[in-house]
Amino acid sequence: MTFSTIEYERDLNTAQLEAVTAPDGPILIIAGAGSGKTRTIVYRVAWLVEQGVSPESILLLTYTRKSAEEMLARAATGARHAPPGPLP
Repeated sequence: MTFSTIEYERDLNTAQLEAVTAPDGPILIIAGAGSGKTRTIVYRVAWLVEQGVSPESILLLTYTRKSAEEMLARAATGARHAPPGPLP
């Protein structure tokens, strides 16, 4: 049994939760600006790691260097430390 300090159901809406807990394999997230794409991806990474996936085996792709740096920073600090609501 995996212990999680992340309250996925509290922190994510239904669509985000579905993406975060999707079955193994690649997923594509397409959504409009401000819809929580990065938050969803960060929580997906945390969920995968909690399921036993090695962080080194996770590939995150984005279109811009700025968004890549933001995504890496959020993933590095971990969703565990994210307060409810939008991520900083």
